[in-house]
Amino acid sequence: GKWEVTFGLDTDEPYKAIGEFKQDGNYLTGTFLTETGDYRYLEGTVQANKFYLSTFDGSHAFLFEAKIMEDSSLIGSFRSGNHYRTLWEAKRNPNATLASEYELTYLKKGYDKLAFSFPNAKNELVSLKDAKYNGKVKIVQILGTWCPNCADETQFLTDYLSKNKNENLAVIGLAYERHSEFEKAATAVNRMKKRFDVPYEMLIAGTSAKDEAAKTLPMLNTIISFPTMIFIDKKGKVRKIHTGFAGPATSKYDDFKKEFEEIVQSLLSE
Repeated sequence: GKWEVTFGLDTDEPYKAIGEFKQDGNYLTGTFLTETGDYRYLEGTVQANKFYLSTFDGSHAFLFEAKIMEDSSLIGSFRSGNHYRTLWEAKRNPNATLASEYELTYLKKGYDKLAFSFPNAKNELVSLKDAKYNGKVKIVQILGTWCPNCADETQFLTDYLSKNKNENLAVIGLAYERHSEFEKAATAVNRMKKRFDVPYEMLIAGTSAKDEAAKTLPMLNTIISFPTMIFIDKKGKVRKIHTGFAGPATSKYDDFKKEFEEIVQSLLSE
């Protein structure tokens, strides 16, 4: 079922999540949604009063453990690799919700447009003011090639563009990488473009530290999540900003696809 979750019980900044679990005998699957993304496909087991879920996607190893309490609540630990551990708790709540993805990131007062000029992997500067973007609906994707949710979003955008070809729609990716050296960052971007057969520009925008990333787009209140998606109309005005990404492992993915289609079609029809 659906569970109301709090991670970081042992920290000064606990954060909310929603757990979605399916149990078949001892076999357990599911995921956790947060306001900045999800933990993708998890798999594990229930043994007596213990609960285990884990995943390894090639670069991230997650382990969620919990004890099932007498009142059916959960209390446990979350480990990421060998460097991070925190405590969490959960209680069943079919009405559990998180903050709206469209309200977390926004333009500062006095701004209605996005502006940037960053190099692509060939070290060619690309700007929203370039002629090829004039009069088009634009989607700006803030991402990192190291980020699992960004990979899911990139796959979604690539699939969408292949099935919905429209010369009046353009996507631009802004990659914030763990490598400060341009050549290493460009190699990572090229690798991602090849992996997903990405048809749109991906630019080297900066490093993955969120406070540093925010400085490159000073018109935004903050960057709290990789990925973040910005919808821009034909006149260049920012219309919506979507924080995080609920991917195919979650129940929200189908709703997101419908919302995305409605937003894009609405902007294209203006």
